[in-house]
Amino acid sequence: MRSILIIGLGRFGRHLATSLADLGNELMVIDKNEAVVNKIAPYVTSAQIGDCTDEIVLKDLGVANFDLCFVCISNDLESSLVITMTLKELGAHKVVTKVNQDLHAKFLLQNGADDVIYPERDMAIRTAMKYSAQNAFDYIELSKHYGIFEIAAPKSWIGRSLTEINVRKKYHVNVIAYKCRDQIMPLDKEEYYFSEDQHLIVAGDKKNFHELIAKKL
Repeated sequence: MRSILIIGLGRFGRHLATSLADLGNELMVIDKNEAVVNKIAPYVTSAQIGDCTDEIVLKDLGVANFDLCFVCISNDLESSLVITMTLKELGAHKVVTKVNQDLHAKFLLQNGADDVIYPERDMAIRTAMKYSAQNAFDYIELSKHYGIFEIAAPKSWIGRSLTEINVRKKYHVNVIAYKCRDQIMPLDKEEYYFSEDQHLIVAGDKKNFHELIAKKL
């Protein structure tokens, strides 16, 4: 369990707050909008009303006591920048700031943000990867070029073993797990045989993944 502060309760901030609360984290949220704060209050440890561009407000929150601080105000660069810088000046351990463009991210990383997140961009990339490949069901980006993909087992692999197909050498991707009836099982043996009712969890370069899918095996 971690102690987390979320500043800004727009759609992303609210979803982030409820998700982190569901995972058992100790959560404080703050926003200028009283109605929004009151709505989310039952789901978090503490909900405050206030303008975090005011240094006094941030001081009163005791930001140095949190393991992690999220700044979720990407539609106002000035406010986002002021809050991020002030958090670090007040001793915040780690500050993660929501952004919607690269220039915004550059300014923030140079002025106090330990990390930046692009929720809309990341979701767009995930959606594009998922729906551009016929047999892909999900995708998680690890870096610009690498990711983890959930795919249907190619028909030509059914009944054959991982060793026989030699997936890593032939296709330059790694099958790291398989999914059956919503359960993900690690693939820890070379003599695993592919089954028609299972999805595969594959890690590798996006280019190699798309080449694998394009082969229509």
